[in-house]
Amino acid sequence: MSSTTGKCLCEQISVAVTKEALGTADKIVVCHCKNCRQTGGSLASINVIAPESSVKITGQPKIYQDTNTDSGKPIQRAFCGNCGSPIYTASLSFPGMLIIKLGLFDEIPKPATELYCKGRPTWDKAIDGAKQFDSMPK
Repeated sequence: MSSTTGKCLCEQISVAVTKEALGTADKIVVCHCKNCRQTGGSLASINVIAPESSVKITGQPKIYQDTNTDSGKPIQRAFCGNCGSPIYTASLSFPGMLIIKLGLFDEIPKPATELYCKGRPTWDKAIDGAKQFDSMPK
């Protein structure tokens, strides 16, 4: 299986995701929740929700246990301990899956879904054609 590789800013951590996983448009998600904004230092995080089996991480990310979540379930936020780049999120809500941060990659597919749109600034426009949710869909 062929894959696409992204790297953190200092290149100590690389993430390879199969092209199959990246090609699943409905798994490309923008999250506007406060935690994603704060950990990424941006308006939102752009992610692919991929099976762990389709992801290969080289290097050792640091893990932050985020317990201040909407669901009340802790999530793991992985980041580079050297440059601080966000790498992935692992959530009990998505067992067997990793939420890979697409900012690591040169090419970023168009997201099909936006989450926590209530957290998007009023001046930031919705993505044309993307499903919009004010929280995590059930």
